Amino acid sequence: MVIGTGIDIIEVERVKKAAEKPAFLRTVFTPAEQAYFERFGFEPQTIAGTFAAKEATAKALSVGFRGIQWTDIEVLHDENGKPFAKLQNGALSRLRELAGKTVHVSISHIKQLAVAQAIVED
Repeated sequence: MVIGTGIDIIEVERVKKAAEKPAFLRTVFTPAEQAYFERFGFEPQTIAGTFAAKEATAKALSVGFRGIQWTDIEVLHDENGKPFAKLQNGALSRLRELAGKTVHVSISHIKQLAVAQAIVED
């Protein structure tokens, strides 16, 4: 059963400018996410898609980032390249409060925009 859904869309250029500052990458993304970006040459669309997935996941948890740090939601990829959200700390606590078990994430982007959807299921 679906417990929560979230969607986010962001302009790639906005994230590209923010990513020029190392503090943005360190604050928002985990080392594993940054390593993934490095594999793709820090492509702005990839960074923006991951950012949107974090936002969408926070919305699906029905709290935004109240009580959750950016790095509490880690967007990783399985062996086929499919994204998934790994939750920890505040985000994991919120998932448990909702009696959720799974967070599904989908990411898409074009040159100018990135969009992501997250679904929390029990």
